[in-house]
Amino acid sequence: MKSIESLGDLFAAVDCHATFYDVGRHIQRLTPQQVIQFDRKQTPYPTPFRQHAWLACVLSKVQAQGKEYVVWFIRLPVDEQACLNLGARDHFIKTIVDKIMHKGEEAGLQEALEDNPYAFQPDQERLASFHAKLGRDLKTQPSSYFAPVCDYIAGLPSTTDGWDELGLQGLAELAARVDIGQYESLILQAVQAAPMPLLTSLCHALEHEHLPPTVVQALAERLQESDISVTPAFIRALSREQNAQAVETSLLTLLGDLSSCSDAQIHIIAALIAKAPQWLRSSPILLRVIMEKLAHRDDGLTAFRQVLSELTQNPEDRATIWALLRSPSISPKLAEAVSQIFTPTQNTVQ
Repeated sequence: MKSIESLGDLFAAVDCHATFYDVGRHIQRLTPQQVIQFDRKQTPYPTPFRQHAWLACVLSKVQAQGKEYVVWFIRLPVDEQACLNLGARDHFIKTIVDKIMHKGEEAGLQEALEDNPYAFQPDQERLASFHAKLGRDLKTQPSSYFAPVCDYIAGLPSTTDGWDELGLQGLAELAARVDIGQYESLILQAVQAAPMPLLTSLCHALEHEHLPPTVVQALAERLQESDISVTPAFIRALSREQNAQAVETSLLTLLGDLSSCSDAQIHIIAALIAKAPQWLRSSPILLRVIMEKLAHRDDGLTAFRQVLSELTQNPEDRATIWALLRSPSISPKLAEAVSQIFTPTQNTVQ
């Protein structure tokens, strides 16, 4: 076996064509150029999430007939500059090579990943969205769950019973077709009239898509009318937007004053950090409100630390967060929280 020094080398060595998707914050296909660059640490990983690169590797044998493929879901750590940790990557490669050498290539690609410490299994919603996007890329027919979803939504608002019998895969496949006129219309109908549990699931699927302006506007209007408990779902649906312009006023109203933070508001903050950190980069006001509210919460220090870690993971976000934390206009409570994080204590390794 030839020298293997990258993920690309690994898949070439087992005679596989590999297509890569990022499945961390959002699900999106990575270009071959992006893969080459982060795989060889020429550039940072483009979309790190929780200090890791979350990858779906779609593998097919170069000589295989038809459209048979195997998907590997792997999670590799990144360093402080968001570059792939090459030590972890090389260890992953070694575990695969050792298993193939021990069992032989005939053992199969799927078996090669069994019990691998870097492997993970996405939850059902994310798995449905991944297969929906992969199906569109491969130009395969949607699943049997797709037509019932379309038929149900077409009957709204006169028919609202039976939504709980619809499949997640069908909703994900509808979301993946939001750029097609007839399905955009169905999604608009769902946003306006679907029962909230169904709309929540659709919002979770829409988070992976770039939405037409009509759908963005409809989601923003429904958010204004809805209970605060479902606000995180609308944030997720809109999270591919570059900024919070469509919903910023609504979010600031829901978040309220700086000196308190309810459990419902914590869920809003968590959704913003996890799914739409770029909104905080483009809105210093929204960032300030979030950090102040966390600092004023009695149990907020841990969350404050996690938020700070997540926001500073991406080099593009660092300047914004540090500008806020160094500002003389922040409250004493926020200044105290910053001091607690950066001041070593006897029992804490900083």
